[in-house]
Amino acid sequence: MSYFERLNYLNSFINYEKRLDNITYEEKKFYLERMRYLLKLMGNPQDNLQAFHVAGTKGKGSTSAMIFSILKEAGYKVGLYTSPHLQSIRERISTHKGFISQEEFIDLIDYAKPYIEEAKKHPIFGPPTFFEVLTALAFLYFYIKKLDYVVIEVGLGGRLDATNVINPLVSIITPIGFDHMHILGNTIEKIAFEKAGIIKEGKFVISSIQKEEAEKVIAKVAKERNAIYYKIDNLFKWERKDFSLNGQRFLLSGKDINEEFFIPLLGEHQIVNAITAFGAIYLLRDKLSIDYETVREGFKKVQWMGRFQIVSKSPLTIIDGAHNVESAIALRDTLKNYVNFNRLFLICGLMKDKDAEGFLKILNPLVYSYNFVPLSSHRTRSPEELGNIVKSFNADANINLHTNFYEAINFVKKEASPEDLILITGSLYLAGEALNYFYGNLD
Repeated sequence: MSYFERLNYLNSFINYEKRLDNITYEEKKFYLERMRYLLKLMGNPQDNLQAFHVAGTKGKGSTSAMIFSILKEAGYKVGLYTSPHLQSIRERISTHKGFISQEEFIDLIDYAKPYIEEAKKHPIFGPPTFFEVLTALAFLYFYIKKLDYVVIEVGLGGRLDATNVINPLVSIITPIGFDHMHILGNTIEKIAFEKAGIIKEGKFVISSIQKEEAEKVIAKVAKERNAIYYKIDNLFKWERKDFSLNGQRFLLSGKDINEEFFIPLLGEHQIVNAITAFGAIYLLRDKLSIDYETVREGFKKVQWMGRFQIVSKSPLTIIDGAHNVESAIALRDTLKNYVNFNRLFLICGLMKDKDAEGFLKILNPLVYSYNFVPLSSHRTRSPEELGNIVKSFNADANINLHTNFYEAINFVKKEASPEDLILITGSLYLAGEALNYFYGNLD
């Protein structure tokens, strides 16, 4: 079997990532005992991992990438598990040496397949899901590689997420907001309860800046589990010093720190993510051998694709995976505070389960030309639907409907001048398509 045949095998398992518009977050679908059974068959590789576990609505991927980069810079053998992917499923499983290779992926599937097939036969649990299998494969790969530390990003929620079988050194909760409300709950409190599900008995917890309702829930769960709970705004103070399109510099101060750092990511929210990542490292300072210069280099070298990523300078072209109202606000503020441009040409596609009107209203004051495209998912909203949504609050909007991303980017490149901005946003699916266009396919 080839690499792509192994992918087909993996894709034969039910994939809730592709069905988020019509599922509920309940234990019969997200069943940790099923995940534990699969891992038991594999020899419980997760029990041998020293993990950082990251949940949240916004910034959990960026925060995970920063922790990973700092640990890598410190010379540790480190793994990173994230989701979803943009261009290749191999992005989800990486180490200090890079993404898992196609050859390693083949070997991993072949090694694990007998255990996966055995798990499918369980009379009560039934077959594992796509995400459960992939998560188990990641744990197995990290164990085989004998890594010092791993950074594990939650897939959805936290409490019932397949990653929540680990017993981490520290649980990290990034800002909580409204996303997947039909699954996780329609209040901040309900969503926070699901995210706080990753908090473990007696272990460290660090939380980013949170809405008051979320913070109360996190603090309550931490207290119930005798966790050692910290908030970044109680530990540190910070301020942005300067910035360019290459990144931003900020001052971080606290009880025993007063240091400047640079991150190659733009937006005030990315400084908050950096502080959260630093906080996780800081809590384990007695265990980790990491000085501030190592942190500085780790921050400087962090890479996170598809998040306010500049892919062309003339005209300035930015890919951003923003797909909910909160991330649209962060995107708008970053554009206003960090970027100079004449006209903004928006290329956008959105899923049915997203608040399209809320998302587009936030960006509307900046947009000169709307260019809507369908996404490569059955959950996509049609360009016509998105155009009608914009017309409902901006009757004079300049709207163009396209059959695919390639048609849209070629149209916009002809229309835009060097002083203009092309913004590609609305979905990680679209971000992946755009990255394929600018850099070529990974597989």
